[in-house]
Amino acid sequence: MNRISSQQRKLVSLVLIILLLAPIVYLGAPGDGTENSGGLLAQKRNQYDLGETSLGDVDPAGATMNLVLLGLRGIASNLLWQQAVEQKDHKDWAGLKATVDSIVLLQPHFKQVWQFQAWNLAYNVSAEWDGVVDRYHWVKEGGKFIIKGTKRNQKYPELYWDAGRILGHKIGGADEKKTFRKFFLDDPEIEGGGPDLELNPNAKDNYLVAKEWFLLSCEVESQPGITQTRLAPVLFRSYPVRSQMDYAEARQEEGKFDEVTRRAWDIAFNEVTTKWGAERFASPAGWIVLEATEDVLKQLVKEDNDKYSLEDKKRWVERRQNMCGYRNWRMRCLIEKKPETITAHRNLYEGKRDYFSGEDRIAVEKKLFAGMDGMEKLLAEFPELEENNDFREECLKGVTLWQALRVDSLDGKGIPVNYPLKYLWDQYPDEAKQYAELLRSQF
Repeated sequence: MNRISSQQRKLVSLVLIILLLAPIVYLGAPGDGTENSGGLLAQKRNQYDLGETSLGDVDPAGATMNLVLLGLRGIASNLLWQQAVEQKDHKDWAGLKATVDSIVLLQPHFKQVWQFQAWNLAYNVSAEWDGVVDRYHWVKEGGKFIIKGTKRNQKYPELYWDAGRILGHKIGGADEKKTFRKFFLDDPEIEGGGPDLELNPNAKDNYLVAKEWFLLSCEVESQPGITQTRLAPVLFRSYPVRSQMDYAEARQEEGKFDEVTRRAWDIAFNEVTTKWGAERFASPAGWIVLEATEDVLKQLVKEDNDKYSLEDKKRWVERRQNMCGYRNWRMRCLIEKKPETITAHRNLYEGKRDYFSGEDRIAVEKKLFAGMDGMEKLLAEFPELEENNDFREECLKGVTLWQALRVDSLDGKGIPVNYPLKYLWDQYPDEAKQYAELLRSQF
């Protein structure tokens, strides 16, 4: 039997290598992004939008690191996660930030990395600091981190939602919210003043910036083939308008009872009824809408070829409305956008402020009485307000202060038999007693 020489074996091996490489080169040739460029795999990636560039911005450093590590990327990621936890426990903030940056280089498209570490920076790390400026710095770091995540992962609506959550809820709902909201417009770390342009490029209120991120999250979610796992759709899509309501409410808490505030509530009402309320949501009875009039539901029944009855539609509309509190939000916006509501709020707010600042007692009493009278008229028009805890608290606190003034009034008449909101005072004696005791404890 003839044996081939060593040189011949090498030539055969070379030919076989070339034959094996040919289909790999043909199938895997890179493309330039156009429809029919590159090999078959590149064309399929482009056709089905599966390439890394379709997910978001590509970081060359991260791509290089993943290439160098090959199969060790998972091990390296686990070690970095463990290191990040230890650095947080030892309050090594500079090291923690560097470690987090390394983690995202290895796992840029793992959304939990961005969600967890953004939350960690904005909520956990910020709480470790005593100075308000330092706390706000780390809240900003969390916000910037999640925004960076949205740029690297443009198909995850949850990341956009998280950005809105941090900029809205954390800045506007923290114990330091008054200071944080001021810093969002005039950052102490910015030389010359003004907002941090990475978070607030247009110098808007934090809730309005959060609203923009929530709108982006809904826009991404509406794209074909994209879903979100954060909340039920009817709740997920409520956040833009709820952020608008938070903005209006925050202005009231800060004593801003002007046309801007009233207009903010008016915008919220329109968005509740014509945007969120007009969106179609799937249900076991087909498509439904929250702002469901009889004519709208009949049209939906017709579109479903009478597969579901009108009563089926109504039943599932009610269930979805109960799930997201739609009727309560709608009623709140309807009431708050009324000029007389704004006036009643202002009178109670200024009456309380002037009471504790030692202003003229007669003038304070008149303001509180006017506020109580305005709230009673609203209660007569909207009896369901009685069930709202915030409404009752505002009213009963106003009555408590007014009664304290009447007890010590110079005319000697004391508290009259009838006065505005007396029904509410008598109906909730435990709450009324609680506010009266709170008032006494402050003197």
